[in-house]
Amino acid sequence: MSFETLREEILKKARTKADAIIKHAEEEAKKVLDEAMREYMRRCELARESELRELREELSKKLSEKNLEISIRFLNLKNELIKELREEILRKINETSNSERKNSLKKLITECLDELRTAQKVSLGVVEKDIPLVKEVLRELGIEDKVKEIKTIPSELMGGVLIELEDGSLGLDNTYATRLERTLSLIYKKLNEEVFGG
Repeated sequence: MSFETLREEILKKARTKADAIIKHAEEEAKKVLDEAMREYMRRCELARESELRELREELSKKLSEKNLEISIRFLNLKNELIKELREEILRKINETSNSERKNSLKKLITECLDELRTAQKVSLGVVEKDIPLVKEVLRELGIEDKVKEIKTIPSELMGGVLIELEDGSLGLDNTYATRLERTLSLIYKKLNEEVFGG
């Protein structure tokens, strides 16, 4: 075998070995590259999930804050509506003529006595300015003898009547203030249900 042939054969083996090493290195590099790409994609996905989670949390927090802000606005609006309604009713009560007050007192006294259905005498409580009107109502209804006494109640009650049995065992509050509070409570409930949905 000649030197040239030997050289060719050594070169050939070296090329084959080099090709095998390169091929193996390329395969290893591809594995490393694939693994690096998978790791990169995994980290990107984790980062994306983390960013999405942070974004969801931030949006959820903002939504909660807006919901709270809207709830507070609704509450303030409801309270403002009730306040305006209260003021309007109080204004109308204060502007009520004696004739209208007398008719109102007649109705309220009759309601109370119908509810009590008692043979006992009763005490009536009315605001001071309504005492003359109540005396007229009692005369017109022919029930003066059923009333033991007429007491003065605080002017903050605005009018109407408090009735108590003679023995103090039972009483009914049919004052304008109490009726107003009951009415406003019902209106507030209706506002919640029908206007503000809750």
